Amino acid sequence: MDDLLRKITKNLGVSREQARGGVVALLRAGQQNLSPADFKAFVADVPGADKLLKNAPPPSALSSLAGGIGSLFGGRKSSAGRWAGLAASFAELGVDIDTAKKFGPIVIEHVREHGGEDLVDKIRVALDV
Repeated sequence: MDDLLRKITKNLGVSREQARGGVVALLRAGQQNLSPADFKAFVADVPGADKLLKNAPPPSALSSLAGGIGSLFGGRKSSAGRWAGLAASFAELGVDIDTAKKFGPIVIEHVREHGGEDLVDKIRVALDV
């Protein structure tokens, strides 16, 4: 996981804490939008993902509320539902939405290096990237 966090901080100019928080937000979005089996496979194929999630603080009330409001605009599996909660999470980290949207492709490339294309396709759908 350290190599992924280094890539994000280097490529996006964010702090390590922002990188960690952003990856946690994306992992949680994946957890909500993938089947339990697919999410389990994802966590197993990305070294350190399970530990990062386990050690992360719980989602804030704002990001949970925003995700819930977003679900009113098409459900949690809709693009609006996903990005409402994610936008709130990234905003709390001090990361603007344009930078936040660049996290996904970096995470996808990392997944490609550690998992298969089938898993990458599922993650793309779950994260809408």
